[in-house]
Amino acid sequence: MSRTGHASPLQGRQIFLAGFMATGKSKIGALLARRLERIFVDTDELIVETAGKSIRRIFAEDGKTAFRRIERGCVKRAAGMADAVIALGGGAVTQEDNWDTIRESGVCLCLRASAETIFTRLRRTDGERPLMAGLNDEDRMAKIRSMLADRAPFYDRADAFVESTEYRTPDETVQLAVTALKGVVLK
Repeated sequence: MSRTGHASPLQGRQIFLAGFMATGKSKIGALLARRLERIFVDTDELIVETAGKSIRRIFAEDGKTAFRRIERGCVKRAAGMADAVIALGGGAVTQEDNWDTIRESGVCLCLRASAETIFTRLRRTDGERPLMAGLNDEDRMAKIRSMLADRAPFYDRADAFVESTEYRTPDETVQLAVTALKGVVLK
């Protein structure tokens, strides 16, 4: 039920947030969950909890394949929770099993940002992203552009899209997300 006492058209369906790293999935997701009176689940946090170590350590010690396996389990686990807004890792949508889970249990909203915006945001969290570790600025920008191009077909599969920019407040982005989700429901 919503605050007005009416059942939401998305009740019983999960809201998955997809998008490249640093597009705001965690920040916007938490605010969106609060706005929609849902729980917020960050699959990256579930991965760390499940593995008992940081994502950086999983990549370094176990490799990308092991990380993706753990991630798939965490996406399924999140999908089985109460009505939630679920922030997916940036590469989660590159795995077909994750799309199966998303389609079976909810809708997908993709947060998009320009390569320049992502680059700026990643500079603030330097050293936290395993896929960007050890890169100078030029190489980091080239990798962002390359990965965005590679992942675009996966992100394009989302049900709705919101642009995440440096010129919009998080609350304004959440309002756009709510509007986009209403559009999905009305389709």
